[in-house]
Amino acid sequence: MALHSMLLIVLLISGVLLLAVKLAYHWAPLSSARINPEPRRKLWGWRLYPRVVANMALSGSLVFVLVYATRPWLIVEGEPSWARLLLDAVAVLLVYDFLYYFMHRFAFHRWPLRKVHVVHHAVRHPHAIDSLYLHPLETFLGLALLVSCSVALGPVHPATFCVVFAVYSFLNILVHSGLNLPFFPFRALSYLARKHDVHHTSMKGGNYASLTPIFDKLFGTAE
Repeated sequence: MALHSMLLIVLLISGVLLLAVKLAYHWAPLSSARINPEPRRKLWGWRLYPRVVANMALSGSLVFVLVYATRPWLIVEGEPSWARLLLDAVAVLLVYDFLYYFMHRFAFHRWPLRKVHVVHHAVRHPHAIDSLYLHPLETFLGLALLVSCSVALGPVHPATFCVVFAVYSFLNILVHSGLNLPFFPFRALSYLARKHDVHHTSMKGGNYASLTPIFDKLFGTAE
């Protein structure tokens, strides 16, 4: 399958997942699973959706621009084993999460991009739709870091990059789910969602890593 087709599929599934998780949050039978509901939430309607829709369009466009601008160094064709594809994907995601930890902790929460990240922290108790409530510069930096890590460890197979992009996109939605579902297969994802909800309550807290709790535990910022 062509690279552009795989990227479009990931974006389509991301959109479906975003809608499904948002509906699950508002579904009455799951109301008791909401981590911290906000009955008087101020960020909704016209204050929320224009930025969300703009970031959806921006992130979808950016991934194509960044991938095809760096394709000679990012992508290698061929037929490697599935084990190699997955190993490469795990390596890229771990390096990304390591570097994102420091970008998030020091650039976004201290200097020089604190005012950029404050936009995302306008939401104190997020649910799925808030994963796209970002300053456009933050959207760009997150995707640019992901592609840069793939280039640095690559070139990688097109399927490897699409797995990397899918994990990045899907987890970004799920950690903002606002739901605590402590049963299989959602237990680990609920743990990440609870940690991220705590992160959103303050610009001075911890839980800076994006994909795993590894680096927060390693550097003493887990909450």
